[in-house]
Amino acid sequence: MPLLPQENRFHTYTYWILIAAGIYTLLPYLILSFYSHPQADDFSFAVRDQEFSYLTVLQDYYTNWTGRYFSTITLFRINPMISGSLVLYKIYPLVLLLSFCAALYYAIDTITNKAFNKKQLLALASILFTLYLLQLPSPSEGFYFFSTYATYQLPNILMLVLLAVLYKFLQAKSRLSKVGYTGLVSILCAAMIGSNEMALVVTFTTVLLITIANLKNAEARSYLLFLLLVCVICCLVAVLAPGNFNRMSSHPNAGKLLWSVVYAAFMTVLSFYRWLLPILAASVVYILYFGLPLAEKLKYSRAFRIDIRLAIVYFLTTIFLMNFVFAWSTGERATPRLENVIYFFFLFGWFYLLQLTIQKYKQALTLEQKPPLAIPAFVLLIFILSILSVENNISTAYIDLISGKAAAYNKALIQRYTQLKKSDCKVCTVDPLPAIPKTIYFADIISQAEQNKAASDMMWVNKGLAAYWGKSIIYLSKPNPPIQDNLTSLRNAGKSTLREKSVIK
Repeated sequence: MPLLPQENRFHTYTYWILIAAGIYTLLPYLILSFYSHPQADDFSFAVRDQEFSYLTVLQDYYTNWTGRYFSTITLFRINPMISGSLVLYKIYPLVLLLSFCAALYYAIDTITNKAFNKKQLLALASILFTLYLLQLPSPSEGFYFFSTYATYQLPNILMLVLLAVLYKFLQAKSRLSKVGYTGLVSILCAAMIGSNEMALVVTFTTVLLITIANLKNAEARSYLLFLLLVCVICCLVAVLAPGNFNRMSSHPNAGKLLWSVVYAAFMTVLSFYRWLLPILAASVVYILYFGLPLAEKLKYSRAFRIDIRLAIVYFLTTIFLMNFVFAWSTGERATPRLENVIYFFFLFGWFYLLQLTIQKYKQALTLEQKPPLAIPAFVLLIFILSILSVENNISTAYIDLISGKAAAYNKALIQRYTQLKKSDCKVCTVDPLPAIPKTIYFADIISQAEQNKAASDMMWVNKGLAAYWGKSIIYLSKPNPPIQDNLTSLRNAGKSTLREKSVIK
């Protein structure tokens, strides 16, 4: 049924609103890149890689600490603090954010196979990117703290590329193209599996799903079985590393099967409670403006011919296994950096399942009479209001900027570096941070008073910073201020502005 003129205009406005929401979301994160600073492991890993050769680190970590043969050992060699380049450290998050957006657009463009124009592609990418940043458990560990985003965020970007390349492989006709795509996917799988345990689970289950779904596809079956074999070998290399078992021995609650299963099942269910509400509003927008048109244009696409029951099992099992792996190996709940990866999979897995459902039940979802424009307008409004809520990640990023917290943080740390570089002290004391911008902050050193209290477990941060600057130890002169909620930050910023105006008068 063709669109009426007013419906066509509303569709156009909707696409531009979604694109504007994506720009609104991305902008403060790009600007905050210029206020980011190295933290915690960034310093200690830089010292390690300055002192020891690649092969020495590879052997030591694989034997004593972790099987992450790619990220922990290889990617950290590009740590900008090895060369002491603060400028490069600030450029990295900028490149990372833009790379994430580019990979997302590329994956959508490839998999939708020219079903949408550029405006629609940008609008769809904007929805997904906005939802990702809106509920990302830890933005600082996702995009600003090198030691975590090198381990966890880069594999997410590689996953988006992997999905696009796998789709191209399934579409390829010539044997040479299939061999080329298989080789590229093999490299991506090896890198992702060797980056972290969450990426290991997602990579293996995704390749397994695609292999099972294409067992009857004689042209692709042998290549996919080869890819699955590559994944199995890489998983064994990563999982059977002696360092993993040595590391588990330092966690007294590790290896408890029953607790790990119960915990992982509980966290799988909890994922829906924590993350689904904003996604549901966006899902209605997706169905009306993207899902149904895509189902009509891609009736026979290989990407959406997977049995929905198999896909649901894949979705739930993968989330369960990601939670189980960490619970089993440490006896603890997943940290925010790990939850970043779980949420990444939850978000994109949800929309894939949604599209599979639309493909299967397209006729039932296509109404004889189109709903009044008030319904999609209302759902779109709910989605936009969730973005504008005061206490979410996007608002926090803006408040970190407009309150001056990011600028004060940046200035204080530059002064700290200058002090440490000029001083010949061995036991050094530096000023605390004047404010903490939550979006880009992960951890800082502690004061001597805190060392004698419950925070002594953070002394590894002090030691890493001290080793980097050639000191015996570095302390704060007094504890850092607490991280403020957004409303408090706005009130304090307003009071500060009023005081400045009164002084000028």
